[in-house]
Parts: sequence; structure tokens; C-alpha cells
Amino acid sequence: MTEKPTISTLDTNQISTNALEGGPAVPQQVEPQNTQAPPRVDPLYSPEGPNPKGTDPGFAEKMEQETAAKGAEGTGVEGESNVWEARYSMKNFFGRLLVRTLLTVGWIILAIYTWGYEHSAVTFFTVLSGMILVAFWLMLLYRILLARFGHAYLLTNRRLFVSTGMLRRRRDQMELLRVKDVFTRQTMIDNWLSIGTVVVVPDETSLPTFYLAGVDDPKRVMDLVWHCARSERDGKTVQVENL
Repeated sequence: MTEKPTISTLDTNQISTNALEGGPAVPQQVEPQNTQAPPRVDPLYSPEGPNPKGTDPGFAEKMEQETAAKGAEGTGVEGESNVWEARYSMKNFFGRLLVRTLLTVGWIILAIYTWGYEHSAVTFFTVLSGMILVAFWLMLLYRILLARFGHAYLLTNRRLFVSTGMLRRRRDQMELLRVKDVFTRQTMIDNWLSIGTVVVVPDETSLPTFYLAGVDDPKRVMDLVWHCARSERDGKTVQVENL
């Protein structure tokens, strides 16, 4: 028995279409369609846009801590070492401490005269002057805390750091390559006490001038800043010429 060829429903439809158009009834081949969905490709950025690593909250602090933990092997601090570190000197309060001490001694004598010898007529004046004296001491103590713990200076062989503020801390730095001039400011009393302000002027007007206020031996500090800045410039110059 001879088997008859089997024609699918799709082939029958195609043959009928060709016959209606007047052409030969030749079946057409139809490429199979891929019903599977294309693989999903992750976008380059999130819907919020790119988020560079350096803009992540806390990344800068983390990088600074890692660099500090590595010490001399940290990125950007190879060969950097501390040269000088100081705070606001207590010598700046010598005169105010002396005046308040003399006032306190005078008030103690007045208190002995008032209550030791029972002169009640000056009791009100003694109490009032004592309260004013206590306020003077509290004001001085507050100024000492602000000055002593609100000013910190650090000089390395490459940079100069100035930290100001006690509750809201700010730390500025200047590369010694940017130092244009260094000089000191002293009054007559400052010269006697060997204290003063060291002023560091940058080579660009857009950069701030650094004031190292109330430091001990300002002339020595001025020489240290200048020599370190000169050595840094000479070292960078040699490195560029070698390149």
C-alpha cells in the first residue's frame, strides 16, 4: 500500500493562498519564531543616576582613617613626618591671671575686714564685689578653654595644618609648596614673654592666609615653616628636572 503525503494545516493555507493569487501552489517555508524572552541586561547605573564611590556618606572619613592607620605607607603621605606641633600657649593669659590674682587677694583682705572684725556696713559691697570677681574668673576660664582646646597647629615636612573651634571643629591645610612668605607679629609684652602670632602667606590670593596665634617662640616656628617650605620646593624642583 502506498502512503499518501501528509500536509499540515499551515501548508494547506499557504497552497490555497498561492492558488488564489494565480501562482503555482508551492508551499513556503516559515522560519520558526523564538518565543523565549531575551536575557535581561542590568543597566549601567541605577535609576537615580551614577553614584561615584567618593560621594558615599562617610567614605572620605573611612579613607582618612585607613590612611592614618597605615602611617608612612598611606597614600599620598609617603615620606611625610611631623616637624612641630603645638597649641595656644598659656603665656598669653599671664597678665589676666596676674590681675585676677591680685583682685582675689584684695577681696580676701576685704572679707576679713568685713566679717572678721564685724564691719557690717560694708557687707553688701563685699558680697557684690565677690560675685563680680567670681564672674571674672569664670569668663577667664571660658576664654582659656576656647583658646587652649580650640587652636591646634601641626607642621610636617610637606603640609601645615591649623585646627580651630572646640564644639564645631574646622581643620585647614596648606601645602608648603604654596608658601610665599612667613613673618611674626608681637607686641612689647609678647616679646618679653616670647609669644606671638606667625603669619603664613600663600602664593595665590585665592588661598587663605594662615595665622598661628599665641604660639611659643614664634621666631623659631617661623624659621621651621620657612626651611620646610624651602626644602619642599627644592625637592620638587629636583624631581621635575630629573623627569
